[in-house]
Amino acid sequence: MSQTPVIDADQSSFKECYRGRQSWLHHAAYLRMGKVQLALTLCQKARLSLSGKDILDYGFGAGTFYRYCPRDSRLFGVEMDAENIAAVRGMLEERGYPSVDLQRIEIERWAEHPLLARKYDVILCSHVLEHLPDPAMFLKRIGECLEPAGIFIGLVPLNERIMDPHHVQRLNEAKIRDLAETAGLRVTHYLEADPWLYWFQPLFTRDRGWVHQLAQAVSLGLGLPATLLGHRLWFALGRVYAALSMSKPTQAAFVLSKGSAA
Repeated sequence: MSQTPVIDADQSSFKECYRGRQSWLHHAAYLRMGKVQLALTLCQKARLSLSGKDILDYGFGAGTFYRYCPRDSRLFGVEMDAENIAAVRGMLEERGYPSVDLQRIEIERWAEHPLLARKYDVILCSHVLEHLPDPAMFLKRIGECLEPAGIFIGLVPLNERIMDPHHVQRLNEAKIRDLAETAGLRVTHYLEADPWLYWFQPLFTRDRGWVHQLAQAVSLGLGLPATLLGHRLWFALGRVYAALSMSKPTQAAFVLSKGSAA
């Protein structure tokens, strides 16, 4: 396995961006909740239970997905910022999760990380593949960490009206299936959803300034009802909103498992 970094240098702004962001309002922001909602919807449609599972969240960010995992699941994860890792670990301890193993990762040696030396029932990778120069190589290595019946849950952006400057890939269903096949995995479920941010998407390509502040307001404005309504109702409302607003889906979610596509 090559030790070439899978994340370009321009991704460095993500190293400390989650510090001090563990309040309920931060976790309700739609840039987090929209991803969590879609992951939960995919699990529901694919009839995947997270209870009692060993779950690795590769690039867990502020740890919002963990908050929706059953208490009997065993949580693992990697991130770049030690301060953020300590905050997420503390948040999960306060919420009563007894089995948590979160560790810092150095991107230059990502493939050698100790947590990638073991096997998992579920591996979540939310909005990571679009940042990678060689996502097929990444999927192949991560696929080695799946139990024989394990699953990989991936989330990626779709239909970007203006491409985010941090993204180096434009992904769609055909490319996802091709990447999976190249990595020796197969797509068992695929879902496109979440039209809510389609018309607002250009706002989220800025890292600072008044446009960035407006994007944060939009994220919170959508995130609060999404959090309160739950993923089932929010997903159903999204179909209605898409029809009325002519919005396209902004995220794809998919399940990969071991073995080539038939």
